[in-house]
Amino acid sequence: MKKRLLYLLSVIVLVTGLNLGALTTNVAEATQKVTITDKGSHYEVILNLKGEKSHEKIGKEYGSKILKAVPEYEAIVDSYLAEITSNDEVYNLMLQRVNDIIPQIDKDYVDEIKGVASNFTGKNDNVRGDGKLSTGEMFLMNLCPDVVRPSQCCAAGVYGDKSENNDNISMRILDWHAGSENQLARIQSVVTFKNLKKSICTIGYLGYMGCISAFNDNKVFGAILDSHTGEPYTSQGKRSYPFDLRHALENYTTLNGVAAYLKSPVRNYTYSHLIFLSDAKVTKVLENNISDKENSLREVRTEKSQLNEGISWDINNAIGCVNSFILKGNLDNHSDNPSNTNRLYSMKKVLKEQGEKVTFDNMKAVASYYQGEEPGPQIEGDLYNTSTQQIMVFEPAKNRYEVFFRPATGNLPKVPAFEKIPVLF
Repeated sequence: MKKRLLYLLSVIVLVTGLNLGALTTNVAEATQKVTITDKGSHYEVILNLKGEKSHEKIGKEYGSKILKAVPEYEAIVDSYLAEITSNDEVYNLMLQRVNDIIPQIDKDYVDEIKGVASNFTGKNDNVRGDGKLSTGEMFLMNLCPDVVRPSQCCAAGVYGDKSENNDNISMRILDWHAGSENQLARIQSVVTFKNLKKSICTIGYLGYMGCISAFNDNKVFGAILDSHTGEPYTSQGKRSYPFDLRHALENYTTLNGVAAYLKSPVRNYTYSHLIFLSDAKVTKVLENNISDKENSLREVRTEKSQLNEGISWDINNAIGCVNSFILKGNLDNHSDNPSNTNRLYSMKKVLKEQGEKVTFDNMKAVASYYQGEEPGPQIEGDLYNTSTQQIMVFEPAKNRYEVFFRPATGNLPKVPAFEKIPVLF
C-alpha cells in the first residue's frame, strides 16, 4: 500500500511539474513580442503588436534583440550613414531634414524608432562616423528615401491571359548603394508586423520600420521607386512616403485604396516617386509627381494608359516601370535618361522573349536579366545590375514569394539564388 501511495504521489508531482513547465512556456511565449531568426542570407523577424498598446516597448525589445543577433549593428549602420552623408555639413543638413519630417509621421511609428534607438550607445549625441548610433541617426536611417536619393529600381507584372494561371505574377528589383563594405547586405531582413486588424510583411533591413517593399494580408503589394524631377528640395511640413505606404497597407484592403491614400493632394512629400502596386489579379503603377507645375500628375498608370510622345508599351496584360514618369501629360523625366530608357527597353525585350504565357520561373528570368558575362551598370540596360540589393518575384494569389538577397561578400552570382519566404500572418 505504501509503495502504491508513493508511486501515485510521484506521478502527481511529475504531472504537476510538466503542467507548470508548459504553463511557464506559454507565459514566456505570450510575453515575447519579438523574435529574430538568422536565416543566413537575411534575418526573419516577427513583431507581434497584437494587444500591445506601447509601440515604443515593442521597439525597445526589437532593438535589444537586434544587438543580440548582430552585435556590430551600430558600427555597420553608422559607417553606412557616414558614407552616404559624405561630410559633416551634409550630415547635419540631412538631420535637419529628418527633424522637419518626423512631426508628420504616425506617432506609433515614431515610438517604434525611439524604442529601437534606446538600446544604442549614441543616445542624443549626433556624431558622424563615431561607430555609435544616436536617436537622430536611427531616424536618418529610417528616412533615407525621404532625405537622400539612394534608390534606382525597376518592377514589372503580368496578369490575365499573359500569365500561366491568369494570376498576377510580378517582380521588383531594389537597387541601392550597398556601402563600401556591403553594410546593407549584412542586415537584410524580412519583418512580419502582426497587428490586430491588418498584418503586413516587409522586405528590407533590420531596424527599418517603413516599407521599401511590402505586402499585407489582403495580398496587396507595394514598393517604392525614386523618380527625380529636378525640383528644389524642401522638407518643411513634408511627409515620408515609405511610412505612408506602411500606413496604407496596414489600413486598406485593396490596391486602389492604397493608391488613393498615397496620391491624395493633402499628402505632400519631399521627393517625387513611383509606387509599384500589385494584388492577386493585376499590377498598376502610381506616378506620384509632387511638383506644383502644370505637367505634374499624381495618377495611377495601367497597361492601357496613354503615354508621353515617343514612349511605348506594347505588351497586353503586362506593365513595367523604371525610375521615371511616362503617363501622358506628366513630366517626361524618362526620354533623356539612358538608365531609364535602356532598362525599359530591356524589360520589354526579355518579357516578350518569355512567350505567350509567363510562368513564375519566366518572371525570375526577367528579373535576372543582364547582357554581358556578369551583371553590369544600369545605364547599359541591365535589370540585374551591380547595384542590385534584392529581387522579389511573387504570385500573391498563391502566397508565393521568393527573394534574392545580395550576398554579404558583395560578390553577385551570375544566376541569383531565390529563397522562398514564408507568409507568417
